[in-house]
Amino acid sequence: MFLNDIIIYPIKSLAGVRLNEAKVEPRGLKYDRRYMLVDENNRFITARKFPELLMFTISMEENSFKIKDRESGDSLNIPLEYQGKGPLVKVTVWDDTVDAVICDEDWGSWLSERVGIDCKLVYMPDSSERPIGQNWSINNEIVSFADGYPLLVIGSESVHNLNEKIGTPMSVDRFRGNLIFSGGEAYDEFRWKDFVIGENRFRGLKPCVRCVLTTIDPVTGEKGKEPFTALATQKVDGKVVFGQHAVAVDFGEIKVGDDIKVNSYKDSPYDPL
Repeated sequence: MFLNDIIIYPIKSLAGVRLNEAKVEPRGLKYDRRYMLVDENNRFITARKFPELLMFTISMEENSFKIKDRESGDSLNIPLEYQGKGPLVKVTVWDDTVDAVICDEDWGSWLSERVGIDCKLVYMPDSSERPIGQNWSINNEIVSFADGYPLLVIGSESVHNLNEKIGTPMSVDRFRGNLIFSGGEAYDEFRWKDFVIGENRFRGLKPCVRCVLTTIDPVTGEKGKEPFTALATQKVDGKVVFGQHAVAVDFGEIKVGDDIKVNSYKDSPYDPL
C-alpha cells in the first residue's frame, strides 16, 4: 500500500489543494482548514447549506493561496498563514466554540459578493486550541476547523467498490479526504489502528460519518442521491460512514508515493481505544 494523494482544504468547505508532500502537525496537515467563513453570528458556514462555496478553485502559490471564481475568473490571494492584527472573536463550529482572528474585511466582502451571503473570513491562530471528541482522544489531541478530527484516510479500493455499486464513477474529491492510498482491500482502513506512512506514525480513530455534502458534485454543484443512497445500504454500527478519522503520533514530513504499513488492527471499526 502507498500514499496516492495528499489533499488539504485551506478554507473549510471550499475546494481542496493537492500536494506532493506535506508537514504533519498536531491539528492535522499544515495549512488544512485554518481559514473558515462565518456568518453575522460568527457561526461556521459550510457547503452543506451553501453549495456555492464549491464554485471556487484554490491553488497554492509561493506565499499564498489563490482563490478563483470559476464563473467570473476573478481571483483573491490570501497568505498561507495569516499574520494580520484583526480582532479576536469566539466562533462556533458545530458544538465547539473557539478563538479566531477576523481577517481583512476586503476578503470577506469579496467572498460575500460571490457567494451571495454576508460572511467574514476568519483564521485559527496557533494560540487557539480546539480539542477533538473526548471519546476518541488519546493524548488531548487538537484539531483545526475540520468537522471534528485532524485527518481523514480513504482507500482508493473503497472508492472503486462504491462506484461499482453506484454504476457511475464518482471522484474521491466528494469525500474530502486528506490521505488517499492505493492498495489493500476495500474498507480495510476502517480497522487500521497503528499505521505508518513513510516514517510518520498515525493512529486510526473511527469511521467518518457522512452527510448530504457527498451528494453535491464538487465541480458543478449539482445535487443528487448518490453516493449517500449506496452508503446507506452498508452502514457500520448503524451509521452511514466512509473513510476513517486519524491522528498523528509523529509530526514529520509525508509525501506522495510513501509506503504504508499497518502495524495493528482494531477488532471492529468502533473499537474503543
